[in-house]
Amino acid sequence: MKDTLDIRTILDVTANQILAVVAPDTARLVRAYVSLDEQADTAATDGVHIWLPPTFEGVEVAHDTPVAVGLLVHELGHFLQPLKALEEAEQQTAAPHWLGNIVADVQLEAMMAGLFPPLADTLVAVRTAVKAARLAEYTAAILKGRNLADVACSVALAGRFCRPAASFDDSGESGSPLWGTLNRHGDLALTIRMTAFAWRLSEAQSLAPNDLPDHVRQIMTEFPELRQAPARHAIPGGGLTVVGPAGRAAQAEAAANTGAHPPATPEPVAAVRAGRSRTRPEAQQAARGLRMHFQVARSATEIVAPDRLDRRAAALGELVPLRMALPGKERPRPKVAICLDKSGSMKGAKFVLAQTAAQAVALAVREAGGEVVGILFDDSAQIADTGDAALLFCDPDGLSYGGTAFEFLADAWRRWPAHVILLVTDGDGSIPLALPGDKARTSAILIPPDCDPGAMSQIAARVVTLGDLRGLADVLALLTPRT
Repeated sequence: MKDTLDIRTILDVTANQILAVVAPDTARLVRAYVSLDEQADTAATDGVHIWLPPTFEGVEVAHDTPVAVGLLVHELGHFLQPLKALEEAEQQTAAPHWLGNIVADVQLEAMMAGLFPPLADTLVAVRTAVKAARLAEYTAAILKGRNLADVACSVALAGRFCRPAASFDDSGESGSPLWGTLNRHGDLALTIRMTAFAWRLSEAQSLAPNDLPDHVRQIMTEFPELRQAPARHAIPGGGLTVVGPAGRAAQAEAAANTGAHPPATPEPVAAVRAGRSRTRPEAQQAARGLRMHFQVARSATEIVAPDRLDRRAAALGELVPLRMALPGKERPRPKVAICLDKSGSMKGAKFVLAQTAAQAVALAVREAGGEVVGILFDDSAQIADTGDAALLFCDPDGLSYGGTAFEFLADAWRRWPAHVILLVTDGDGSIPLALPGDKARTSAILIPPDCDPGAMSQIAARVVTLGDLRGLADVLALLTPRT
């Protein structure tokens, strides 16, 4: 029983965190909750309430946290898809429902892995469970098939689950379970047809949600023999039935935030061992003028209660001369994740200024009792294995300077949900999707020359340019509200 309660708590928290990211306005009004339904044979949701089955492909869901969370992530991924338009495309083309379902599943799992990198492994756990239970069944059906309509469902499911690391096997390697099976089929013409169909399905991994209906239409145009093709197997996963106003509101808001954006490749922040260099003297000096921006005020209140004797009240004859001091609500200590750009375009004087500014902010936050995370990035991102700001104090001469990419932010936004994200960069790099809440807590200090405020404004709510350290205090006044 305790295990069931623990998994329920994890699932409820995860569901509401996902809802808060993709549909923040709705999340302020409603709360998602998860049930382990003994009567359910698959996962489902009505938009706010999520039902998970007691077992999934032989796995006891209540005792397997990765699979349970993966099923939840899959269900909530449907919030980001135009399901009504997808259903209309199926009806217009006579596409079998399983086809639209699998295309949607391929796309949403790639998308959710990119939006929530820390949860990507839970989707891998679900696909691994299906592979262990069903792949032999799919493979046997492919080898027995005599036409595409007979084997299409089997091909689609084999591609979905034969390589759990991806939402569809697009390796094209003869050694993979899917492509090796297709090449072993005795009918060459059918092998060519199955291969072309599998490649079309794999393309869903790179589609924006709004592109799904047209993708189904394209598949049916190229493979008209699939009209009303039978579902040879049960389709692992679940279903979405948005029936209440809260569910409809959440789905509409989530789809509006993400519908036009294709899935991003997860780029996790890697933990590395960090040697520490000396703090720049200029950073120590600048930090003194920044402390005021991070000081946390304390407050207190007093209520009438029997605790201590108030002698003045007793002398004045007040009826209740006993009072008790209660601490007022204490504002949380500042938490900042500082992301320092070490790309090739920053090398030299630009990096010296950027590192000095990053160190000054880190010192000021730490002296105010706050928490600082230091991330060093170029085309990949690293954090010290100690989880602190150590990498901001690295020796520039020991660095390798690569390209610039901000895709690591998806991982940073999820791993540090309570932190202000501060980018110190020239803004010259690839830009990921920033959902409203992500952008609202992200600020950027741009280091000239050749910086790009326009690019940074796509992912940061506040963007300012820092020409020299004398302006750092004014910059911080704009970027971080005084606390």
